[in-house]
Amino acid sequence: MNYGETLKILEEKTKNLGITPGLDNIRELLRRLGDPQDKVPAIHIAGTNGKGSIMAYVEEVLILSGLKVGRYISPAIFDYRERWKINKIEVTEEDVAETLTVILKAIDEMIKDGFTSPSAFEIETAAAFYMFEKNNCDVMLIECGMGGRQDATNVMKNKIVDVLASVSFDHMEYLGDTIEKITTEKLGIINDGDTLVTYPTTEEVNNAVSHYIIDHDFRWRKTELNALDVIKSTIDGSEFYYRGTRFSISMAGEYQIYNAICAVEVIHTYNRYAIKNGKDAVQYDIIRKGLSQAFWPGRFSLINRGPYIIADGAHNPDAWKVLSESIRNYFPSKKVVFILGVFKDKQYAEMINILSPLMKCCFTVTPPGPRGLGAEYLAAKACYDGCKAVSCKTIREALAKAKEAAGKNGVIVATGSLSYIGRLMEINYGIDK
Repeated sequence: MNYGETLKILEEKTKNLGITPGLDNIRELLRRLGDPQDKVPAIHIAGTNGKGSIMAYVEEVLILSGLKVGRYISPAIFDYRERWKINKIEVTEEDVAETLTVILKAIDEMIKDGFTSPSAFEIETAAAFYMFEKNNCDVMLIECGMGGRQDATNVMKNKIVDVLASVSFDHMEYLGDTIEKITTEKLGIINDGDTLVTYPTTEEVNNAVSHYIIDHDFRWRKTELNALDVIKSTIDGSEFYYRGTRFSISMAGEYQIYNAICAVEVIHTYNRYAIKNGKDAVQYDIIRKGLSQAFWPGRFSLINRGPYIIADGAHNPDAWKVLSESIRNYFPSKKVVFILGVFKDKQYAEMINILSPLMKCCFTVTPPGPRGLGAEYLAAKACYDGCKAVSCKTIREALAKAKEAAGKNGVIVATGSLSYIGRLMEINYGIDK
C-alpha cells in the first residue's frame, strides 16, 4: 500500500473505533511484530500539560550528546508524520507506508484469529516502536496519550526513566474526577524498579505519588523549586540557576522554567543509567546548550511582532489559568484580542470564565474534525457583557479580523486547541497548503 492508502484505512479506524482503553490488543499486535517496544531504551512521559515541552528539552540535549533519538507524540500540529521523528527529522512517507502495511497485515491476521482490531492510536504507537527499532535508535522518547495505566504506550519493559509532567483536570470521564485519581491513573506507567521524575508537584499530586509508592517499588526523583533561582523571565525566554548551575531557555512562560528543570532531572537520571551501562554521561555544557536551543511550537509561541501574536494550544482549565497569568505578566498594558477554537468535549465555559477579565474582543473558529465546537455557538457563549465575540468561517478570516482589531501595538492570543494552531501558524508565516 502507498502512503495515502494507509492513511485512509487509519482514518476509517479512527471513525469507527475511537478511544479504546486497555492493553490486550496492542500487546497482541506487538507480539506479532516481534515486541519492538522492548528493543530500544525508553523515556516515558505522562501528564496533562507540558509533556511535549519536557520532551523537547530532553530530545535536544540527547541529540547534542551524540545519540540517535526517536520521538513519538500525538497529536501532530503541522503534518501527520510529525508524530514520528528521528533526531528531529520526520520519517518519510515511504517509511510510514511500509511500516503501516506491515502492521495492517498483522492486524488482518489478528482479526482472523478472533481478536478485535487495534485503534488508530494503538496502530500509530506500534508504528513508533517498529520504526525506532528498525532505525537503530539509541533512545526513544514516548509521550503518553490520554492517561497512563491503560494508555497504548504503557507496554514497555526497557525504560530509562518515567516522567510525570504537570497534572490537571482533563478526560475526567476516563481518568477520574479528582487530581489524586487522575494522578494515580497516570502513575500506572511505572514498572517495579523504575525511576520516576516529577514536575514540581502540587499537594494533591504529591499525596497521590506518596500513596502510590507505598505499594510499588520505584525511585522517586523530585524537581525541587527550592533549588531554583530565576534571574529574569521575558517574552523571549528566561534565565535561571538550578542546583547552582546557570541555564537559559528561549521558550516563554514561568511554567517553561519548571518544564526545563524537570528535564534537567530527567537527564541526571539518564546519566545514572548511562554510567551503569558503560555509556557516556551527558556533560553540563551539553545540557545547558540543549536547553537554550529547545523549541516546542504552539505552547505560548511568539509567532509575530507588530502586532504580537501568541499561539498557545491550551485546552484545559490549568493551562488557561497559566496562559492568563502569562498574558498579564508579559503584556500588562496591551490591548489583547483572542482567537478561540475548542473541542465539544472540553470545558469551554470555564475557559471563557478564566479568560474573560482579559477578553474584550474575540474571534471564534471551528476546529477541524468531528469534535470541533461550532464557531457560532462558541461566539454566543463568549458574548458576555462588554465583550465583542464574532464567529468566523475560516482561520484565515479570524486572523485577519484579529489583526485589524488589535492594531500594530496590540496582542493576539490564539488558544483553545492545538488542532487549529498549526494552520494558523502556517497562515501567519505565509505557508499555504
